Amino acid sequence: MVESLSGLLPIVIIIAAFYFLFIRPSQARKRMQSQMQTSLVPGVRVMTTSGIFGTISSVEGEVIHVEIAPNVVIQMLPAAVGRVIVPESAEASNGDAQEEGI
Repeated sequence: MVESLSGLLPIVIIIAAFYFLFIRPSQARKRMQSQMQTSLVPGVRVMTTSGIFGTISSVEGEVIHVEIAPNVVIQMLPAAVGRVIVPESAEASNGDAQEEGI
């Protein structure tokens, strides 16, 4: 009985390793991407997955309008937003607060 359980132990360890190394981080990335997409509001600077930078001018249901140049607005799905661009002044103030221990 103990011999059969000792043979299963390496398989269980391998399955657990795959879960913690691959599946769990993937779920966390999906969750963060979903939160970012639901937080898109007009005035936010974004970079699309294709590398286009712009500012969200409006959000209409499942479509966002992104101004990529003066008077040039494109429509896209929120899933096409790769990341939100944080202004440097906000990054600097966050860094100062962290240095002060706040």
